[in-house]
Amino acid sequence: MTRANVQANSIDRRKFITCASAMGLTAAMAPLPALAQQRRLRWGSSSLGSSGYVILEALANVSNKYTDIRSAVQATAGTTENFVLMGRDELDVAHTTSLDWVAAKAGDAPFPGPIEANQLLAYVQWKNPPLVRADSDIQQISDLRGRSYSPSKPGSGAASMARILFEEAGILDEIDFIYGAWGEVYDNFGLGQIDCVHGVFTNGTPIGVITKAEATTPLRALEFSEEVLKAANARNAGILVSELTPDMWPALDRTIRVPALAGVLGADTTVTAEEGYAITKAILENDDAVRSFGTPLAGVTLENAVASLLVGHPVNAGAAQFYQEKGVWRDELTIATT
Repeated sequence: MTRANVQANSIDRRKFITCASAMGLTAAMAPLPALAQQRRLRWGSSSLGSSGYVILEALANVSNKYTDIRSAVQATAGTTENFVLMGRDELDVAHTTSLDWVAAKAGDAPFPGPIEANQLLAYVQWKNPPLVRADSDIQQISDLRGRSYSPSKPGSGAASMARILFEEAGILDEIDFIYGAWGEVYDNFGLGQIDCVHGVFTNGTPIGVITKAEATTPLRALEFSEEVLKAANARNAGILVSELTPDMWPALDRTIRVPALAGVLGADTTVTAEEGYAITKAILENDDAVRSFGTPLAGVTLENAVASLLVGHPVNAGAAQFYQEKGVWRDELTIATT
């Protein structure tokens, strides 16, 4: 486990390749030109064990199976690093969040400058309350002063969102940030070595490390004030304001306000319209196969894929054509020219 002063580029990445037999696809309407020369696209997921990791593995697997595009998937530190790697042309397709799009386009910290990318499809909403052990003396957000908190890796969207939220709450400089992989973080949280962790509820369902932790340690969620959530959203429109209910997580005794992020499959500007069309078509015309990979993929549908795309950020021209053919395109969205 590393402390906040550890450089993000020291993070080990485990790389692996997922490949499946190829099947050709043709567009149903106004087909785009066939993909002349195939190249292997590099997909960036997230830290091992995270829901983003599971989701990207599933999407890449289905893309491999139903297109003749080959995809190599690698684990990364998370969505913030993925944008940096796309900006360096080291990734072609990546797991990203709504928060990262806003900051990357503006070149705001932690990004080194403006980064251009195109949207393909949206696939999930993560609800993110801070979690403490049920018997903790931490009762509210302000009680985190002088305590330790972990949002997993420093290059994650979770870490970027947490900094904004805690800064708006006036306690950022008084929190001891601890970084590590999700499994490591939650194991140490269960042992009492971390006071508070970033909760991740995929479409309202707790991710595996939370379920595992609850098997031995009852948990409790902290609630940000409405003022803090609104201020965070004003700073970055990618930080959404959502709710977590007792129906979603029985540990709650009432519905609470939570910050949330939308998950968006992003593509480097070098990903062509033909490639974007093929990937989007394969995933959304085989969404039953995608959802069969597990609960984190439950939100993958044609309607959801378009509904959570971000206004003001370009959509790959091939993906846009697919949505137009299906009659679900939103006119307020922008079609990429690169």
